[in-house]
Parts: sequence; structure tokens; C-alpha cells
Amino acid sequence: METSNFVAQLPPVPPLDLVSQERARRRLADLIKPLGSLGRLEQLVVQLAGIVGRPVPSVARPAALLFAGDHGVSRQRVSRYDPDVTEEMATAIAMGGAVSSVLARSQSLPLQVVDVGLFHRARHPGVVRAGVRAGTGDIRTEAAMQPTEAVAAVEAGARAAVALVEGGADLLVLGEMGIGNTTATAALAAALLGLPAERTVGPGTGIDAEALAHKARVVAEAIKRQAASPQDPWTVLTNIGGLEIAALAGAMLAAAGRRVPIVLDGVTTAVAALWASQLAPALPGYLVASHCSPEPAHALTLARLGLEPLVDWQLRLGEGSGALMLLPIIRQALAVMQETATFADARVTNPHLTASDDPLPAPAGAPVASDFTAAERAAVYRAIHVRRDIRSFLPDPVDPAAVRRILAAAHEGPSVGLMQPWNFILVDDWPTRQALAALAEAERLRAADNYEGMRRDQYLRLKVEGLADAPCTVVVTNDATRGGTVLGRNTILETDLLSTACAIENLWLAARAEGVGVGWVSFYQKADVRQVLGIPDAVDPVALLCLGYTAHFPDQPLLERVAWARRRPLDATVYHNSWGRAWALPTEVPSGKDGPDA
Repeated sequence: METSNFVAQLPPVPPLDLVSQERARRRLADLIKPLGSLGRLEQLVVQLAGIVGRPVPSVARPAALLFAGDHGVSRQRVSRYDPDVTEEMATAIAMGGAVSSVLARSQSLPLQVVDVGLFHRARHPGVVRAGVRAGTGDIRTEAAMQPTEAVAAVEAGARAAVALVEGGADLLVLGEMGIGNTTATAALAAALLGLPAERTVGPGTGIDAEALAHKARVVAEAIKRQAASPQDPWTVLTNIGGLEIAALAGAMLAAAGRRVPIVLDGVTTAVAALWASQLAPALPGYLVASHCSPEPAHALTLARLGLEPLVDWQLRLGEGSGALMLLPIIRQALAVMQETATFADARVTNPHLTASDDPLPAPAGAPVASDFTAAERAAVYRAIHVRRDIRSFLPDPVDPAAVRRILAAAHEGPSVGLMQPWNFILVDDWPTRQALAALAEAERLRAADNYEGMRRDQYLRLKVEGLADAPCTVVVTNDATRGGTVLGRNTILETDLLSTACAIENLWLAARAEGVGVGWVSFYQKADVRQVLGIPDAVDPVALLCLGYTAHFPDQPLLERVAWARRRPLDATVYHNSWGRAWALPTEVPSGKDGPDA
């Protein structure tokens, strides 16, 4: 069957990354716990490492994707519920009142419902409409859909998954909603597994024995009528499948092709995976079976896929509920992998090391995922590259809420032993600012004696401070007496000063993101500043920072613009392994520039 261009161009499902899996096994063996003591969860962590291609996998932005579709076979009374219930439940999920809604909300998880074939359009704008047709045909007497409709339903599922993944989703929870779909699921499972209807038909919504026997007859007749080989998956899907089943398959193919793990819910998601695996044999490696329902086809399908369910709690609700219930356990297993100390961390002898633990090649990418989206990462680099040392300020006061955010960012600066030896003095009254400006101006003139000729004239023309203009001055201090014996300062006495510099850099970048200019003034005698501000002798005033709005953030740093100095190429500043030994750096850097501007 000819597929759509979109489906045909989906990335193929790659094999699992074996190097990342082996490195994950070794890390698990190096955690301070008995070897293999987390059982099935350790196998899960290793599987996820192979899926994402990182030895330490993580899930930061999972998303739930549910597909809703109606079935013509529901008119055969194979369910306890009328077909209208599908639309009603899709609406209830979107309104937040269904079980899956509650489970997703409790985890702050985005949940998207996609209509790929309801008889009646959902009465809620939150249900995404991608309707291929208004329900399937009655598979007892006719084909479920046309071949082009089967392709369109697969494409609808793939597009929905691609949109979520491109939006940052790093794991998909898949589920479905459709009255009568366990009948289509049982028929599809029987055809793909080569089994009689009696082996795959279950009670679904809880029908009695008489209704169950009737349901089995309906499925048997559907299988006999379609008479397609399981090696012809598109014809099987067209004849006896479901629109939401096709969409589930498309979502799996799209997500797995992008190395995104997929958590399956009940029997319908499993059978959709079995069908999709006919197109992509590597797909089962990307699937996590959350549970096994009482539906006979579920255990049979998982066995054929080679999947072991995490639990067997007799769940049979559908709508992604089982997968959503197990997601916290999956994330906790990954947290153990990420955060548990190794034997080396705890300074405990590792009894699990063996002579065969030879070094492994590095994975293709980074060993862990970035917890920044591409847009967030770009924003960080942009703040760095457009930061400027501002000298000209508007007189308008800075929003106090913004000042607090900027200082809070400074206070988050990393410091050895969390000693945080800094304080911040906010100076906004005019007499004090004027006194500080006078001190800086005297030192600026005195510094001119260090230059001669044109260089001296050029220096004197520069405006190198803005204390008199900026509405606020932030004095950053360092108290070397605070904290007692602090880690790092035992060997490097300036550690506390370096820590204070971290605070200044954080403040500067946060201010730039707020649209606030900062100028660092270093022309002053510390004793003079101590006297003006009443600072104790043991406390160093490390920096005077002008803080205020500016009419313009220049395209170039001041010193570059006035030709005072040029930035050295990055390659000339980086050595490799020893002083003076050049390192062949990659030519590309995130911003296309050589480094942050001062």
C-alpha cells in the first residue's frame, strides 16, 4: 500500500544504543546498593539508556497522548455502553474530570486528546480534531476503513507525536478511548498472532458470559471475512482495525524514530504496537509495558513483542490510566540512577568490580540530557553575548521587584562549601552616590598617569564609570571572616573572592535579561569606600556596580568600539593538557561568536 509522504519520511526506528546500555549496567553496579537489588527496574533503566542513547537517562518533560475513535461494530452490542459514550468520555477527559485527567494533573503532565474518528465531534475545544472519518465500518460485515483512511489515521497519530516531541516531550504515555475498540483489538490481535477469536476476545467493559460469546462470534466472522495474511499489515488494519489504533501506531513510529521512549497502557496500545512492529522491527525496544490487563490478547501480545509488564494489577480502564499510574515509578527508578552515590563517592570499596570492566567507548552524544530546551539554551547564550559594561544610564528608578530578582540571582552563585561571604549594599540616595562618584573620579584621574601621549588622551576621553548617573549603586562586599574554616580557602586563600565574583556574574546576566544595565566600577580605594558606607575594616568592598536602565545596549563592548583593545581569538587562549600546547577546538560555538562580552 502506498503511504503518505509524511509517514514515508518518518525517521527509521534505530537499534538501541548498546554502548550506553553497557555503561548504564556498570553504573548500576557501582551504586551503593546490592547488585541487581532493584530487579526489574534496573532492566528498565538499562532499556531507557539504550533508547535515548545516554548512559544516564532522564525524563524531564513527559507528555500523555490519547486518541479517540468510534467503531461501527459497537452497534453489534459488544459493549455495555452505547457508542455516544466515546464522545462523552473524550469531553470529560478534556474537562479534567476523568481518571486519566486526574492522574495527569497530579503529575503536572500535559495531556492531549486527539479525535481521529468520533461519530460526533467532541463538545470541548481542548479535544484536537484530526478526524479521518466518522467512526469505522462494522467489521462484522464490512471493512473498517478505506486504505487511504488507514494511512491518514497513521499519519494523524505521527503528526501529533512529532508536535509533542518537537515541543520538548522526552517520553510519551499513550492511551485510547473508543467504545467497541476491544472488539477490533481482539480481531486485529487474532489476525496478527494467527490465533482463533476465542483466544483473544475478553470482557472489555465487563460484559456477561452470553455477551462474551456473542462478541467472540463477531470477531470470528470479522477475521474470516477479512482473510488477509498477517504479513500484509496494511490490509489487516484496513479491514478490521480502528482509527485510534492506527493513530497509536503512527505515534509510536514517529516517537521511536526520534529516540523517545513510549509507555504503553492497555491491550489496545499493545496491539497497535504489534501492528507497528510489522513496519519497524526495532520498535519493541522502545516500548515500556506499564501493566497487563485481564484481556486475553494483552498477555499474548506482550509476549510476542518480548515485553514484560511492570505490574499486574488487573487494571482495565484504558484512556492511558495504567501507564499514567506507573510513570512515577519509572521516574523514581531514573532518579535512583542519577542521584544515588557510587561506591567511589561514598569512599566505600566496590565489591562488584571485575577485571573484565574494560573501558567502553563514549556514547554518540552527551551522557546525560540537557534540562534546558533549545530555546532556553539559546536565551542563556544570548544573555551572555549581549551583556555589556554600561556607562550611560537613564535617571528612572529600577522596578524594585526586578532589583529583588536580580539580587536573588546573584545570591544563587555557586560557592565552595556554600560559604557565600558576600553582602550587597544598595545605595540610592543622592549624597552617598555623589560621594562614591567623587572617589571614583579622583582615582580615574590618578590612573591616567599610567599612560602616555595619545593613549593617555584616549583614556581621559573614555567614560569609565556611571556612578553619578545610575539611580542605584550596588556595592558587593566580601567578608573573609565569615564561615570559619571554609572548604577551598585552606589551600587557595582567594577562594572567597572567587565565590563573590560568581555572585557578580550572576547579577550581571540576570540584569541583562531584565533589560537593566550594569556597569562595574573599579576605580576607588577600598578604605575610602569603607569610610563612606561604614563598612568594617575586615570586609572588602569588591565592586561598585552601577544599576539602571540605559537608552541603548551597544552592539560592541566599549573597549572594542573605541579601539582600546581587541579580543584574542579563543583558540589562542586554550591549551591542551599542558601550558602552551594548542588544542584543536571545534569551529562552531553556540552563538557563532568567540565568547561572552564584557
